[in-house]
Amino acid sequence: MIAFLYARVSTLDKEQNPEVQPRELREYCRRAGWEIGEEFVDHMSGTKAQRPKWQEMLRLVRRRKCGAVVVFRFNRFARSTRELVNWLEEFEALGVQFISLHENIDTSTPMGKAVFRITAAIAELEVDIIRENVRAGLLYARSKGVTLGRPRRIGNGELILSMRSRGTTWREISAHFDVSASTAKRLARIACEAGPKTGQKPVENTVENEPENKGHGRPI
Repeated sequence: MIAFLYARVSTLDKEQNPEVQPRELREYCRRAGWEIGEEFVDHMSGTKAQRPKWQEMLRLVRRRKCGAVVVFRFNRFARSTRELVNWLEEFEALGVQFISLHENIDTSTPMGKAVFRITAAIAELEVDIIRENVRAGLLYARSKGVTLGRPRRIGNGELILSMRSRGTTWREISAHFDVSASTAKRLARIACEAGPKTGQKPVENTVENEPENKGHGRPI
């Protein structure tokens, strides 16, 4: 059987020997009598979603270039139990075995398959618990009158008009309100269309015409 070896060495652990994982993976394949197809090693933290060697390996696995994938630990391969289960289900459909040395998981054996089913059930339970906790939290927040969702910025339009009338640039306004210049212009336009408030002098609407990079320009 041709086996792919995958290892991830964390860049956060400066004392970690990058050769430890591959060496143990090679030794396992030697004892099992498997041919090592390719070795894939990522040198990065597990929090990063983009792992180039991991992705390269999975592309080859999907093309059925190996019969087994051997890893050092679960957390070297997947970032969550649910993610692990999803990949193991795909491997099973592809006819590819999965071996994790330190968890003693080998889906080519009856015991390994049983452990995988238990792991899948635990992952599903974790998802259900998280979903239920989120739902309960939302219901509690609504019962207390908390408004959920992204806060609206429409009320900034009048302030933007006032700042523009004083010669403030679009770049300065967008930085002040932490929005893009196009959003600032849209809010100003909405405020213009709504009409000036009582006691406020109307201003000319030139939202679209003025360049954003001028230091001063005509007010809206």
